Amino acid sequence: MKRGALAAGLVAVVMWGLAPVATRAAVVHLSPLPLLTIRMTAATLVLLPWAVPLFRRLRVRSAGRLAAAGLLGLVGYNLPVTAGLRWLPAATAGLLLATEPVWVMVLGRLFLGERGGQRAWLGSGVALTGVAVLAGPGAVTGAGGYRALAGTGLVLAGTLAFAAYTIVLRPLSEEFGAVPATAASTAVGTLPYLAFAGTLPGAGLGHLDAAVWGELAFLALGSTAAGMLLWNIAVLSGGAARVSLLLYLEPVVSVLGAAVFLGERITAAMIGGGVLILSGVAVASSVPAGGITRTFGKIKNIIRNGPAAFR
Repeated sequence: MKRGALAAGLVAVVMWGLAPVATRAAVVHLSPLPLLTIRMTAATLVLLPWAVPLFRRLRVRSAGRLAAAGLLGLVGYNLPVTAGLRWLPAATAGLLLATEPVWVMVLGRLFLGERGGQRAWLGSGVALTGVAVLAGPGAVTGAGGYRALAGTGLVLAGTLAFAAYTIVLRPLSEEFGAVPATAASTAVGTLPYLAFAGTLPGAGLGHLDAAVWGELAFLALGSTAAGMLLWNIAVLSGGAARVSLLLYLEPVVSVLGAAVFLGERITAAMIGGGVLILSGVAVASSVPAGGITRTFGKIKNIIRNGPAAFR
């Protein structure tokens, strides 16, 4: 792999891994809707140069698909994940987000009739066992606190919406390219948040310190905009097959970042659940050509289709 491609891919993965950490830190001071309104509006302004050419070429029959992708990615994914991070440790959220490829496979089976094979379903089962380990006994008994359980449910709901986004956006990515399709869906998905722009004066923005504004800038300009562009540079220069292996570092970055920047404690359950999730995803994503990989092309094509903008 070329050094430039490796460096670009690593920077993108580090940014995405730190996104739950920055969101967790920011959402303590700012409610999810104002946070997302600021983040997505800023990101859209940066990505507009890539979105405008697609809008000019967009046909009517593709407009509905683009609108659906934008809503699934920007609202269906980001809103529940950001809300869930109010009650869930960033490390746990980062590990839960690693299950996204499993949900892509599940939705592909339900709606497209794709068969992933025994290895894919085995891997999915292992990954979901990891989710149960992360949730702990509280997921069943409520002893762990209903807020933590609600946070887990919201983050998982976001991953499910993200899987649907991946399926919906792929034809547009194939037609227009991953970067323009992602940029355009980001712009479209930001529109609903603009309806809440009037709430910003009452969101207490004047009382936010420099650290919170730095976190917002990182999420909008770093994780969302720069992360997507760097990742696509890495894929084009180094090849999707090799560069995609870097994605396994993303939840590791989330866990370490949460420990370093937020002081979160890394527990045995977190390590065990994380190992199960990553192992399950690795097994589910190593299915031979055909079935689900014919449609989604493993994790590498899931990311290549443009989901980076919603990290």
